[in-house]
Parts: sequence; structure tokens; C-alpha cells
Amino acid sequence: MKKSMFKTGRSVLILTFALFLCLLMVGCDFRQKNSEKEKVEYSVCAETEIPKELKDIIEEKKTGRFKLSYVNNDAMYIAIGYGEHNRQNLSVTVEDLFKTSNSIFVVTNLFTEEELGNQSDATASDARVSGEASMYPYIVIKCEKSELPIVFDVD
Repeated sequence: MKKSMFKTGRSVLILTFALFLCLLMVGCDFRQKNSEKEKVEYSVCAETEIPKELKDIIEEKKTGRFKLSYVNNDAMYIAIGYGEHNRQNLSVTVEDLFKTSNSIFVVTNLFTEEELGNQSDATASDARVSGEASMYPYIVIKCEKSELPIVFDVD
């Protein structure tokens, strides 16, 4: 009888501890999802505004998809490329760029010029492709330096 009560008490203790851990994990997840988003000020670089070292890296990688960041004395640059395409009327837009307490998030999309023209001004981003629309579409975004990791959401 004592062994039965001991097993029951131990089972209740283990179950209570497991329930506590589950609640703790749910609470942590809830805080992360609701952490405050802060818009990041940025500009899309024209071809002439991209640092030479970054231009060289992009030139090497442009035939494939790439996501990278580059930091110099002035700023941080986020470069996203969509690889080689068999058409030249493609543009990249920045849909969102924000930071939380632990990451910077960048959301971009690849559109044809026609699709961009059909979007209303209220939904279309003002950020377009770096340089001319091309068969190697990419975008370079300039923003203030940060040590935070970058999370890319690229369509």
C-alpha cells in the first residue's frame, strides 16, 4: 500500500512538473510573437551607390539566388538576388523591413513590371530594383549598422 501511494505521489509530481514546463514554453512563445516591431529606416541603393566590394560580390553571385549583408564604416547593406531569369522586365520590391529586440526582418518580392504597374499606390512599395530591371534581379538596401541577425523572407 505504501508503494502504491509513493508511485501515485511521484506520478502527480512528474505530471505537475511537465504541465509547468508546457506553460512556461507557451509563455515564452507568446512573448516572442508579440514583441514590438520597430520600422527600420532604409533606402534602396542605385547602382552608383553600391560599394565596390559589394558590387564585386554581387557580380560573382548574381546567376544564383543569394541573401547577404555587408557592413562598412557608413552603414549596413542588405543584398537579395533572385538568380538568372529568362526575361528582363523583373523588379524586386521591399514589402517590409523592421526589427525586434533580437532580429532584423526583411521581406521582399519579385514582380514583373506589369504586375507592379497594376498595383495601387497604397499597396505598392516605393522600393524597387537596384539599377535597371534585368534578367538577374536583385536589390540592395542601405540602413543603419546593426549587430542583430537578419531574417530573410524572400518570395
